[in-house]
Amino acid sequence: MANTANSVCDVRKRTGESKSQVQSIENKHNNQFVVSYKNQFYNIKDFLRYHPGGAKILNFFKNRSLDKAFEENPHSEAAFHLLQDFILNNQEKYQKYEVIKQINKDTFLLKNAINYHNILGLDDEKFKNRNISVVIFARYSKFSKLAKKDHKNLIDWNQAILGQVGSLGQHYSEWVNLPVNKDIKLFKSNILESLTITPWYMIPIIWIPVCLYFLYCGWTHISTDNIESTVFEVLISYIFGILLWTLLEYVLHREIFHYKPPINSRLLITLHFLLHGIHHKAPFDNRRLVFPILPAALTAKVLLMIYSMVFPQTTLYFIVAGTLTGYIFYDLTHYYLHHGAPKVGTYMYLMKRNHNYHHFLHHDLGFGISSKLWDYMFRTNICLRKLVKPIEW
Repeated sequence: MANTANSVCDVRKRTGESKSQVQSIENKHNNQFVVSYKNQFYNIKDFLRYHPGGAKILNFFKNRSLDKAFEENPHSEAAFHLLQDFILNNQEKYQKYEVIKQINKDTFLLKNAINYHNILGLDDEKFKNRNISVVIFARYSKFSKLAKKDHKNLIDWNQAILGQVGSLGQHYSEWVNLPVNKDIKLFKSNILESLTITPWYMIPIIWIPVCLYFLYCGWTHISTDNIESTVFEVLISYIFGILLWTLLEYVLHREIFHYKPPINSRLLITLHFLLHGIHHKAPFDNRRLVFPILPAALTAKVLLMIYSMVFPQTTLYFIVAGTLTGYIFYDLTHYYLHHGAPKVGTYMYLMKRNHNYHHFLHHDLGFGISSKLWDYMFRTNICLRKLVKPIEW
C-alpha cells in the first residue's frame, strides 16, 4: 500500500502539479462545461444559452465526447467554425487535471488487483510491471494527442476591424457567414464606437414616445379640421402602417442587408459589414442586436418624407405610427430571439428556430424576423426540421 501511495505522489511530481494546483484546476473545472471533439477540449459554458438545439440537450455531454453526436447529427460549417472559439485555453493543464482526477479510481483498481490478483489470473511477475504510474501515464499519453486544425486568420482581432474587412475581397462572403464568439470593435475612436452600440431598452424609451406623438398629431389634425374620420378608419390606417413595416422589414433584410457586394469594392464590402455583416459575424454580441438610434432616426426621416408624398394628411400620421409600432416590435423581437427562451408551442418558439436556421444554415432564406408572412409570399420560407423532442433553451 505504501508503494501505491508513493506512486500517486510520483505522478503528481511528474505532471508538475502540486496538491494545491490540482485543487485549483479542479475548482476551475467545476465552473466550466467541458466537452471534447476529435481529442480537442472545449469549454462551451458561455454557448449553452445560445445553442440552437437548446441548452438542456447538451447537459448529457458535459465531460464527454461529441464525436458520435456530430456523426449522428450533421452540423453546418458555421457551427464547426464557431466551436473553435471555445477551445480550452490551456489544453495541457486540463489534460493533466483529467489524468490526476483518475488517480483515486486507478488506485482503487490497483488495490483491488493487489488483493485479488490471483483471482484475476495475474501472476506476480506480470503484476509487478503493472503499477499505477504506467496506468496513469498511458492515459496521459492518450489525452496528449491533440488534433490541431489550421485556421486562416484574415483579420487582426486586436485592431479595429472596419478598415480591414474591405480588403477581404473574394473571401468576404464566406468569412462573414462563419460566426465568432467575440465582441467586435469597429472603430479606433471610442466616440464612433459608442454610436454603433445600443442597449435593447433604448428602443422602447426612444421610439414609443415618438409613436405616441404621431398618434397625437393625427388625432389633432382630424379634430381641428373637422374631418369626418371614424375610429374604424383610424384603426385601419394604423394597422396598415404595421403591415407596411413587415414588408419594409422583409425587403430591407433581403435586398439591402443580404446584398452581396462586389469582391473588388472595398467601400461596398465595408458598408455591408457595417449594416448587417457584423451581426452575422458576431451573432451573440448583445450590444448590436438592435438598430442604433442615430441611423434609425435618419431612416425614419426619409420614410416620413416618402410617406408625405404618398399618403393623404388624414391617414399619414396614423400610418407612420403603425410603421413605428411595427419597427419597435421587430427590434425587440430580434433581441429576444437571440437571448430569450420561448416555450414550445408559442409564436416566439417558432420564430427563434426559424432565425437560428437563418444564421447558421440558410443565410439566403428566412428574412422575416417579426413575421414569416412575406417569406411565404415570396417563397423564401425555411422548412423547419421535425423534432422528436421539443427544444428547451
